[in-house]
Amino acid sequence: MSLDSIVQLVFNVYEAHTVALFVKEGERLCCLSAVSFAGSFDKAKPVPMEGTLPGWVVKHREPLIIGNFDKDEETLGYYGKKEEIKSFMAYPLELPGVIAVDSKKKWVFTEKEKKILADFVSVMEKEVEREARLRDMEEEREEMGLTRRVIGFLRESRDTSALEEVVKEALSASGADLALIGLERKDRFQILSAAGTAAGELVGRDCPLRGSIATTVLEGGRELLLPYESGYLREKPLLFQDDGARVKQYFGFPLVLDEKPFGVLGLVSLSQRHLKEGAIGVLRDMAGLIALFLVRVKAREEMEGRDNFDPTTGSLRFRPFFYALGGLAKKKKGFSLVSVKLPDFQRVRRTLGVETADDILRKVYQSIELCMGKGALIARDAGGHFHVALRGAHSPVDEGVLKILRYTILRNISSETTGGKRHLEIGAALFPKDGKDLWELLDTAEDRGKQQTA
Repeated sequence: MSLDSIVQLVFNVYEAHTVALFVKEGERLCCLSAVSFAGSFDKAKPVPMEGTLPGWVVKHREPLIIGNFDKDEETLGYYGKKEEIKSFMAYPLELPGVIAVDSKKKWVFTEKEKKILADFVSVMEKEVEREARLRDMEEEREEMGLTRRVIGFLRESRDTSALEEVVKEALSASGADLALIGLERKDRFQILSAAGTAAGELVGRDCPLRGSIATTVLEGGRELLLPYESGYLREKPLLFQDDGARVKQYFGFPLVLDEKPFGVLGLVSLSQRHLKEGAIGVLRDMAGLIALFLVRVKAREEMEGRDNFDPTTGSLRFRPFFYALGGLAKKKKGFSLVSVKLPDFQRVRRTLGVETADDILRKVYQSIELCMGKGALIARDAGGHFHVALRGAHSPVDEGVLKILRYTILRNISSETTGGKRHLEIGAALFPKDGKDLWELLDTAEDRGKQQTA
């Protein structure tokens, strides 16, 4: 017989107004099963342990009979309005828990009814234990399913967009109103992803790195699990001063690398909804998966970044440089292209060796960077050929800048190595004045460099 069937049987036997079975969760009683004629009975409403008759029975582990109920009905804890209750009986369960029975008739509950209720309780306890085991199995299955989904989201993703689905799973699993992932970025706390209340306003926002509920996890280096309406929640804002969040409960899990937290998975209750304590384990595991994923994304970005740069000089490779030019062209803003070429570089490499030739390339790059500034895009093509793109106030480039560039390069590299001034070709072309086709502009700049040395 199921638990609901047993409760229904008790309801019928006692011709009750309400029969409700509660189990203790923290400092409150939660209803597992109930039958009631009362429209104001809310099964989802937790009953406080303190100040209620069901709570008294659980606390003292003693049955209670009130044949002529003359107390305030608020002491029952499970009605939303007055129901004219005249009799009340309750019996404790070992769980701990309590079965509560009430009636609109006086003197309907006696010692005889209490003994009969005790028999029902023994059957209920076995069924509650059985259903608890089934719930545990179901929760484990759901947690495994959740973990598999999270792993699936993260496995194939190459960027942080996958966290949008992960944070939604965290929101659902925790019963929170808001779930967020935040990372430490230099001296700020940046919200990387969020789901739930006001999530759209938070994503990408920079917050202070100290002094908030969310960043306490980073400051302390460990998870923060605050109970519902904890006094600590009134001492600090959620993310920043005057953020408008009235936090009722907070779970925070650190994202850790080498035992050092670098981010937070935060779950927030902003309403009467309590965060699910049973989800703490799976949320902790989720934070671990998120941390591993972010480390992997960072490593991939660094590897891809290295692929974009010439290992010898540190300048851009030609391919990302050309893609950057395409982006500038689409914006239809003017820029200059400068070609810097050592035409005899292969001979130099064969004559002086690889190490000396690489040193020459580095000095050429450093000279270009010195003259053109940190904002210039500098790329090395094959051999000793460099391309430079200048934007904004540095464009268009004039002859005076090119002369300074030539002088600086020749001063920094040996004249014996280059074979003289005529072996350094520097020319420039302007977009869109000299054309809009990028390949033609590159050729124009190179051809003008040859003409200058002809």
